[in-house]
Amino acid sequence: MVQAVGGAAATSAFSGPAKAAGLEYQLTRYQKQLSECVNCASAKTAQGKATIEAISDKISSIRLRLDEVASSNPVRQVAPAIGVAAAASSTGLTGTIDVFA
Repeated sequence: MVQAVGGAAATSAFSGPAKAAGLEYQLTRYQKQLSECVNCASAKTAQGKATIEAISDKISSIRLRLDEVASSNPVRQVAPAIGVAAAASSTGLTGTIDVFA
């Protein structure tokens, strides 16, 4: 019998960052669409206002889902801080600026 390698734990470990990236893409796309709707001539009409409200609701929903993904994935919250500290210590960069350069 053939069994899957990795199982559910491996799948869930990688679904958080991938899901967040997809949500961030959608958020960017809807923000651009909202900007276009707000700045068009039909923004003052009833239909334009309804469209703007619908897009705003989608943006709010995506932001809530992003917050859920970030809070449920502690690795995503900690990894950037560890990566920056490790990079700074391994390269000798300590946050100081050479003003004489």
